[in-house]
Amino acid sequence: MIENKLNFFFKHKIWHIGGLIVLYYVALQMVDFETDSNVFLGISAKNWFLFSMMTPLLHQGYVWLCWRSELCWQTISRTIGFKVYVIIFFIFGILRLSSIGLCFADYGTWFTPGWIAWSVSVLIFIPFIYTIYSVKKYFGFMRATGIDHFDSSYKDIPFERRGIFKWNSNLTLGPWLSLVERPADKLI
Repeated sequence: MIENKLNFFFKHKIWHIGGLIVLYYVALQMVDFETDSNVFLGISAKNWFLFSMMTPLLHQGYVWLCWRSELCWQTISRTIGFKVYVIIFFIFGILRLSSIGLCFADYGTWFTPGWIAWSVSVLIFIPFIYTIYSVKKYFGFMRATGIDHFDSSYKDIPFERRGIFKWNSNLTLGPWLSLVERPADKLI
């Protein structure tokens, strides 16, 4: 039972929000919207950029609000239900791929990638594929949506330690943060 629900609801989120503000500010400083006239599928590079930046923010905010409000007050179970939550969760997940449109709209404006950039891209893509494989094989996509926050039968299932989960038990932060040791229970 959570004693101070409001305190728990906002626990550690100031760091998350503060970090996002800093990252968004840095990203906005790196982009020159005035001279960029590139378009992909009739959408300007600026709009691709803004949509690509806002989608993860909205997705993370949605998950935070849903998970924490469910743990504290069972808000989602009492209103939209888990199935609707999951549909919206996966819609946001698919929309996060909008950054691919930004890649096409903005290709070559900063620099034209050479073999080193393509090699780094492949190296970054490998852990992504391994993460998706590990989620599918060992964890399950429903569990990845946070079903343990909604269904008490999942609470007794131990943390997964196979696949990518050997190195990072909290993939909401991405496999690269496995280098920084932070208990998952403080972040969710």
